Amino acid sequence: MDLKDTGQDTVDLEFEIPEAGVSVFQFEEGITKRTNENSGKTTLQLPMIIDQVLEGPESNEGKKLSHFVPIETEFGERQLAGILTLTGLISSFAGKFGAKVDITEDEKFINALKLKLVGKFVKGHHTVRKDQAGKDRANVTKFERFVKGKSKPRPSEKSSNDDSAGDDDWD
Repeated sequence: MDLKDTGQDTVDLEFEIPEAGVSVFQFEEGITKRTNENSGKTTLQLPMIIDQVLEGPESNEGKKLSHFVPIETEFGERQLAGILTLTGLISSFAGKFGAKVDITEDEKFINALKLKLVGKFVKGHHTVRKDQAGKDRANVTKFERFVKGKSKPRPSEKSSNDDSAGDDDWD
């Protein structure tokens, strides 16, 4: 790398948001619990990459986005339980942490998410909306279970989203 002045006043990172569609998302590293400095509200940031385009422009493939789960609300708790269910991790998490867990306070739970959710797949419907500053943002409106080649898994199938994939290495 050449360490010399570029002469530029700006750097365009060329970050592109995906256009509206239906895609297969893969959860990526970088899951982070965030607390808003102004409101004090806690969210969980779940980074994802579009692994496969099911509906929408093929140019969406490989684009990244994050889904934010408001984990201190009942709505957020339902979302996270749903994501764990769709990815086949719910039984393993319930076995490790019990049927009731305070996800805003339990760092072991968040750390387990960082290890176990990464690499899992879900199908998602996404749109584009404007944020409060008027910038376009990708917005996931629905998640569904995804098993390669099928819309719904059979109970006897094993996949990367199967509960048995999350049973080991909890320590």
